[in-house]
Amino acid sequence: MPVGSLRLNDAYWQLLHHVGAHQVPHSGRTLLDHLSGTYELLTQWRSDETTCVAGLFHSIYGTQTFAHSLLDHSQRSYVRNMIGAATEQLVFLFSTTDRDSFFENIGNKDITLLNNVDGELVEVSPATLSALVEIEVANTLEQIPHKNRISSKVMDIYARQCKAAKPVISDKAFRQCILVFENYLLDVGLGDHRR
Repeated sequence: MPVGSLRLNDAYWQLLHHVGAHQVPHSGRTLLDHLSGTYELLTQWRSDETTCVAGLFHSIYGTQTFAHSLLDHSQRSYVRNMIGAATEQLVFLFSTTDRDSFFENIGNKDITLLNNVDGELVEVSPATLSALVEIEVANTLEQIPHKNRISSKVMDIYARQCKAAKPVISDKAFRQCILVFENYLLDVGLGDHRR
């Protein structure tokens, strides 16, 4: 199934089906729906291929907010062989590091992310941080229209993160932030519940 500007490798779909992404509930749909939607946003934004594919697999190891892992860290070499070392490294970092620290590090010369698994600090390059931020923004924006309820406090956090991300994400991604937030606010009116 091709989406965006990149033709999706059939082996990627087979891997996601093999590990059961199409059977795991996520935001009122399946995890596969969410993963493919995240990938589609990244391709629409013309992110590089490594970032797009990492977006497709971003939560296969679970994340700090989505505890359901399809594969554990002992299977990293298998995933690496399927999607490539640089892509798998982004997926692993997305899974194991504190995502708030992505935004806290924007503009820093020395970038260190907190590893949620062992509490250690992980040094990453500015390019890696930019890719992680763009994946997180796509991850967030893809879910918003599918959630029944998002509190105003959480929406404020999302909006602050998107504003902080502006220097390291594409213009298309930032415009998508504005559009998604405006549409959400129109849908919910002044309250915290969707109509």
